[in-house]
Order: sequence, then structure tokens, then C-alpha cells
Amino acid sequence: MTTSREDLLVSLSTLARENSDKKKELEKILGEYENWPEFTENEVSLAVYYQLKKLSLLNSIPPPINRKLENRFLSNAAHNIIHLESLAQLAKKLNKQKIPLMLLKGAALCDTVYPHMGLRTFCDLDILIHKKDIQRVTKVLTQLDYSISHTHAQHHFTAYQESNHSLPLEVHWDLVNKASPFQKYAFQLCLEKFWQDAMSFELRETEALWLSPEHQLIYLSIHMLKEGYSNRKWLVDLYYLLQFFKGGIDWNKLFEESEHYRVKRPVYYALSTLDEIFHISEMNGDLLSQETLNKLKPAKIAWLERKMLSRLMKNKSLKSYFHRFFLYIFAIERVKDRLKAFISLMNYALQFSFLKK
Repeated sequence: MTTSREDLLVSLSTLARENSDKKKELEKILGEYENWPEFTENEVSLAVYYQLKKLSLLNSIPPPINRKLENRFLSNAAHNIIHLESLAQLAKKLNKQKIPLMLLKGAALCDTVYPHMGLRTFCDLDILIHKKDIQRVTKVLTQLDYSISHTHAQHHFTAYQESNHSLPLEVHWDLVNKASPFQKYAFQLCLEKFWQDAMSFELRETEALWLSPEHQLIYLSIHMLKEGYSNRKWLVDLYYLLQFFKGGIDWNKLFEESEHYRVKRPVYYALSTLDEIFHISEMNGDLLSQETLNKLKPAKIAWLERKMLSRLMKNKSLKSYFHRFFLYIFAIERVKDRLKAFISLMNYALQFSFLKK
């Protein structure tokens, strides 16, 4: 499998601290790489910058690129401090009213699994609440000068705060959009179980919740499928998650729940792509073993499914609806559920065309 130069920069800069051969390979790539201006705009470039600094290899990249990455890294770290502080203020308010709050995705990972908060970029912040708490949470957000948009009222709404540094806050009460014909049948998550197994952590001297490591892996994997694998930063999320919980992931639980929730394929897609790029099972079986991947691997992988996976591993995102359509089809395990998804999709298309008239 051919790995892109950008993927090599991400993986080698991370692995080089543990392996001298990887460091030599990284130095060779740095000496040959020319696409720096475009790479500096890539969200994973900050993770590369951080690792190159730790390896004392920043002199291997052009000085203007070095300065630009340094400025972006410091600016991102400062903004993330502000983002987390705003979430901490919300958590304090909700805690006083006994309203549980769970941080999702980057908001949960930035200052926990990542070695430095400047590594992780955001375009929004995601939190999870109980559906019964929507009105009370909305009231608290209004008190904190947020304005509310109910554009996506099926499973979340978006809150905006007037500030130069604020980001949209997506308030979820479900992890799956059941209005989507394919998500509804592809992801059979048990939200109650996710809440039950959630863990607490300290967010700026206040308590918040985040998903258990097994549920983090499941949720991040299905999120990547929903977004068409359009950003490598989600793979970096997975890598640092595995590093942080090294030895603390219950793989048997992951197998059982992936099977039960019918999400084995999305989890396999994510972890096998991660392994293809970071060579984790080869370099550090304690983080992710080949045995684990084999247990997750579907018994049958169709030709078209293999082509899609090949695109993922070559850093060719699946942004088009055509690509995502087929991966969703493969992700829906049962034939009867695939038929239901098709019927729901046709009904949705008919309603949409009727409304346009």
C-alpha cells in the first residue's frame, strides 16, 4: 500500500521518538519534502510540528515554515485554553443544577489524551446531554449569552456566543442522527450504556464526563464514517487515545459491544487504516495488536469495499455521497436493515422533491 508523504510525516514524526530507523526515514522525508506551504494549512501539521520540536528536527524544515507553524501552534493553544474555559463555565453551571454534561470528540481529548493542547484544532465543540434536560440546558446557555439555533433539531442544536474567539457549541442528546436513513440502521448504539460507563475527569477545576475508552473508539470510528474520513486529525485522535489508555482498554468489551451495536465494520475501517499508517501492531502490539484487528475484520470484504478501504489508506477522502453511500451499505450488517434503509431513503427523497415543488 502506497502511503502519502503527508501521512508519512504524521506517522514517522510520532514513531521516531521510539525507533531510530523511523527517525532516519523521517529525516530523509524532511530533506525531500517540498509541499510545505500547503501542508502548514493541514490540521495535522501542528502534531508534526510538536513532534519535530521534541526530536530537535525543526532545523530540517524551511525557516519561514518553521515560524508559521510555531505561530499557528501557539495561537491554537491559546484559543483552546479559551474554549476549554468556556466549557468549564458551562459545566460549573450545570453541575450546580445536577445536570450531567459529557464532552465529545476533540473537546474531550484535547487536554486529556493529547500531550499538549496546542496539537488539536477545532471547528466546533461537541457536548452530550440527556434529552430530558434540553430545556434546562438551553436556559443555562441563554444565561451565559449564547444564542440558539435549532437547525438540526433531530439530535442536536447549535449554540453561538458573541466573541472573537468562540466556536459553535453543538449540544447533542443522541450520538446518532436517527432521521438519517443510513445512520438509523448502521449504528445501533445504546445511549443508556454509554452514559452508564462514562468516566469523570477534571475540566479546569470542575467535573465533567467523557466516554469510556471502548466507547470512545466506537464513537470516533462511526463519526469518521459519517464525515467520509475527510480529516486525518481523527486518526491522530485514535492514536493518542490508544497511547493514553495503553493497557487500559478492554478489548473483549470492544469486540462484544461492536458486535452488539453492529458497528464492527466502522471500527475495523478506522483501526485498520490507523494501523496501515502508524504501523502500530508492528511497532507496539500493546497499543493495538494484529490479533485485535483480525477479530474485528469482517469474514467477507467485497471487492468494492476493498477499493474504498484502499482509498482511505492512500489519504483519498470519501467526501462524495457516492463513496459514503456504499460504505454505509457495507456497514449495515443485515440485509433486511439495508432494505429498510433503502426504503427510508426513497421516502426521504420523495418528500424532499415534493417540498421543492
